Amino acid sequence: MTKGEAPPALQLAVKTPAAEEIAQHLVVLIRDGMIPAGTKLPTEHHLSRQFGVSRTVVREAISRLKADGLVESRQGSGVSVIPASLRKSFKLQEAVLGHQQVIELLELRQPLEMASARLAAERHTAQELQEIIDAQQRMSVSLDWSDEGVQADLDFHHAIAKATGNPFYADFMAFLGGALRMTILTARSESRNPNIKSITLQEHLSIVQAIEARNPDAAGRAMLLHLQGATLRMTTH
Repeated sequence: MTKGEAPPALQLAVKTPAAEEIAQHLVVLIRDGMIPAGTKLPTEHHLSRQFGVSRTVVREAISRLKADGLVESRQGSGVSVIPASLRKSFKLQEAVLGHQQVIELLELRQPLEMASARLAAERHTAQELQEIIDAQQRMSVSLDWSDEGVQADLDFHHAIAKATGNPFYADFMAFLGGALRMTILTARSESRNPNIKSITLQEHLSIVQAIEARNPDAAGRAMLLHLQGATLRMTTH
């Protein structure tokens, strides 16, 4: 093994035919530090043999990592993992979000959505408030775990982001999209509390009431309690 190459124990062992699945597997290894920053990826030839696919498929998988800003290639030096501090893109791989990653995403959401709720309480228009209320009401009449209910939940949080008057909040919430859906589904499905729906509906209602009252402190606090509650429901059995 030459300097800078991944040790054999850290290289890939799972065979899969799809470029997207190969890329996601490499993402997990990079994210978890199994292939550290500055380390070269195994060669296309090695990966094609490891996965039992053509080098064209492997090349496509690596191209996806390059597009996501995770690796870079230099002539004569192969493909290396870029240090996290130098990466120029941010992407959530929804298909590889495990239990711990969902909890970490909930932590990421806390400061963002607390600020979002506070600004929405200060700045919302009548129409924006109605969009928040409508989403909350659609949640209340949806069946447990239904697509309609999850979509209403997503719409609720996105409507609050829009009501901040700052388009970056709405853009970032839209960017989180599928990953947010994953956190909602996981937080609900892993809870063993039979009253989970009524609890989450009450949490959302408290947020609505604080925003409607134009009380930023109460809105931020209600949002924090909601997200902390979702995390607690995932970690308490």
